[in-house]
Amino acid sequence: MVKLSQIPHPYHHSADKNLIQRLIDWALPVGLFILYFTLYNFGKFTPPEMIKTTGLMAIALLSITLVIGPLSRFVPSINVFKAHRKFWGISSFVFLVIHACLVVIIYFELNIFGIFNTASPKFIGLFAGFISLLVLLLVTVTSNHRLIKHLNPEMWKKIQTTSYIALTLAVIHFYLMELKDGVLVINRSLGQITFWFATIVVLFRLIVFFLPKKDESQN
Repeated sequence: MVKLSQIPHPYHHSADKNLIQRLIDWALPVGLFILYFTLYNFGKFTPPEMIKTTGLMAIALLSITLVIGPLSRFVPSINVFKAHRKFWGISSFVFLVIHACLVVIIYFELNIFGIFNTASPKFIGLFAGFISLLVLLLVTVTSNHRLIKHLNPEMWKKIQTTSYIALTLAVIHFYLMELKDGVLVINRSLGQITFWFATIVVLFRLIVFFLPKKDESQN
């Protein structure tokens, strides 16, 4: 009988990455941070700016990570970036955790239960962000190499696919938190680009989902 640990996983391990591949791992999150730091918050380290910057970073990294699979069905050369998805995905989770911590510390003064105040007009948006964090926590935990060996490949893949749910919830969170008098107001162009890019990634994944299956490993 073949052991589960011997069944190939639809997962691209990073243990044998060379120097160039590891540099690519770091290049995207570092590059995005510099981009948002200079062009979005204009070099300011104020609490409100860092809350927005870390949130945008989390959404941008997750969007890029998740668009690789569906896009590779149409552009096979993008397959080379699949080996970087784990690092970028975990990086997005790290920025999301920082974003959430800053929100709790600055806006709620360490009162995490303030997020669950149903009387708040921002309750649904905050709750969507909270659930998105929990989903990404599950995805990140099950990305551990030792745990992967003991997970059924199909179950592992289903868990990882919930990343798209996390991104959808993050987009909903973004949308609801930026509503003013029922109108979406994103003042800075980089914020607009991030929001619409994430939205397009979610819609693109839905379209690919309903297309005839070509190769399960590319989803």
